[in-house]
Amino acid sequence: MRSSMRVLTGVCAVALLSLPLLMEAGSAPAAQPHGLTVPAQVSASNWSVVPNAVSTAPTPFTGQLSCVTAVFCMKVGGPLILVPSYQAQTWNGTTWGPLLTLPTVTGATGTPSLADVSCVTTSFCVAVGVAPFAGGNSPLIEQWNGTSWSVVLVNASTTTNTLLTGVSCLSVSWCMAGGVGPSGPITEQWNGSSWTMTSLPLPTGATAATPLGVSCGAPTSCMLVGVMTVSSSSQPLAEFWNGSGWTSTTVPLVSGSTGYFTAISCAGLTFCAAVGANAQGGNQINLAETWSGSAWNPFATPSPATSNNALYGLSCFSATSCVAVGSAPNSGATATVSQALTYDGQSWHLVAPPNPAGANPTILSGISCLTDWACMASGLTVTGSVIKTYDLMAPIARSGYRFVASDGGIFNYGSGAPFLGSLGATVLNAPIVGMATMPAGDGYYLVASDGGVFNYGSAVFYGSMGGKPLNKPIVGIAVTPSGGGYWLVASDGGIFSFGDAVFYGSMGGQPLNKPIVGIASTPNGNGYYLVASDGGIFTFPTQGGPPFLGSTGAITLNKPVVGMAVTPAGQYYLVASDGGIFSFPSNPSGPPFFGSTGGTTLNKPVIGMSIANGGTGYYLGAADGGIFSFPTGPSGPVFFGSRGGQPLNKPIVGISG
Repeated sequence: MRSSMRVLTGVCAVALLSLPLLMEAGSAPAAQPHGLTVPAQVSASNWSVVPNAVSTAPTPFTGQLSCVTAVFCMKVGGPLILVPSYQAQTWNGTTWGPLLTLPTVTGATGTPSLADVSCVTTSFCVAVGVAPFAGGNSPLIEQWNGTSWSVVLVNASTTTNTLLTGVSCLSVSWCMAGGVGPSGPITEQWNGSSWTMTSLPLPTGATAATPLGVSCGAPTSCMLVGVMTVSSSSQPLAEFWNGSGWTSTTVPLVSGSTGYFTAISCAGLTFCAAVGANAQGGNQINLAETWSGSAWNPFATPSPATSNNALYGLSCFSATSCVAVGSAPNSGATATVSQALTYDGQSWHLVAPPNPAGANPTILSGISCLTDWACMASGLTVTGSVIKTYDLMAPIARSGYRFVASDGGIFNYGSGAPFLGSLGATVLNAPIVGMATMPAGDGYYLVASDGGVFNYGSAVFYGSMGGKPLNKPIVGIAVTPSGGGYWLVASDGGIFSFGDAVFYGSMGGQPLNKPIVGIASTPNGNGYYLVASDGGIFTFPTQGGPPFLGSTGAITLNKPVVGMAVTPAGQYYLVASDGGIFSFPSNPSGPPFFGSTGGTTLNKPVIGMSIANGGTGYYLGAADGGIFSFPTGPSGPVFFGSRGGQPLNKPIVGISG
């Protein structure tokens, strides 16, 4: 950094970029909604403190996070702009565990630090940072294998100062890291076997540039953000990767103001959000902008105070749902407290995290959101001379459910599942066979047996198989956890991917005992499951993908399996047409069996299931629109209504929560 100011307490110094200070809230035009008919139906607004086995860390532990499932998150060090450290720990579903043992960096003359982490599976994470040596600072890259961390890249003979500040991994064979070298921004790219460093030219007019974060939606779509110096003024840095090279993008700010981006999060191929701080006229307020795929859009971003506001962490789980965290003065300007903002596709909103009484400062620095489960945030809090970890969680599980009939008619239940349109009065080339809901509940897709795709609300059309030859009919659809794409699956196991949905493999052209009847994504989108009517399970990718946890492929069933659902914890249920439920892994560590309609006389067969309440229950849907919720009773998911006993033009073929 060229210059910095320090916000000091008795024992904690937080380094911030030096900025003149900001624009008044409301002076920047709000970006236009992304074709929405309703705002996001979930919001990370109800924050609560979660347990941490390390209440007092040896050194300040602000933390950067990456969550793979509801029972596995990795936290390391902290962002460069705050207090990076050489620490790491994991979340196990109920608590943050003890500090992990990190490897000794041979030859280092001081303590290394880790600034960011990105996990693809529970056994593959990459953390980046810096290690000091006698000749200078070297980029540091470490890899987690499921049980321990190891150093995979460091240059002990360095004679320059180079460090890495951010990393984004899409698979076990592809990652992009960003940082800064002696001449400006650098990147390190992982191809599955080695890392390759590239130096980026300074943006036109800039005399210095420091990347602070990177996020990728695909190997051909990344955004690198930070701060650059233009005419002795701090301005946001934003560089776009198209798969072969980097291009500088223009970030609009109010004329005469300065600013910087600290964090970036991309959802899909054409949406990113970036946050930081913006300063003008003696006031520093929050800065948040969104990327549309071709331009940055400024927002009138709310701030808790008139000055000294800053955002450090950001996680977007769709193009209509983001959460940012940071710090700001309290109402009396007597202490620095944490702050959080949510984005609903139309505007940003302030929410109030719980701040420990008497603490100063309290800061949130990192956040990771997992679709249909929760957002996890981390930071630190200081009371007197005691520095403590500060970890929060906010649920973002969807509520309500929708049915789709074979004529495309939609039946919605619960305020979290609004009606956004249907095909009920449309002549179709082929019947509808399934539906899938967007991450924030503000859109959905319908798919027909010929592969035709129909989108509503925030759901974007990325392509279809309609009008194209198929070996076998389409039987299901799954949306990526980012909402930026979808997979279609045929009864022969053929897979067709659109948008940011990655093709990981298929059963097309391979012999099957029984036809495929459904598809489900992993919680973080690093793979998918296919299920056959005999309960056979097929996982993709076969290497570095989701684990095979069991199946009913070798079991005699009373009725065929008709669908499956993956829990936020990365486990899964199968459901048969008689409402029988099979949970995997089928041991005490597996998903709970909450009940079923197996052995119960049904008016019509069960056609599918949907996870409820972030994995603490499920709904079963029948062909007559009947709903069965489990567990039953006050602790179970809410029964919002059904079509059972009411006339239907066509049978129900899908349910989505």
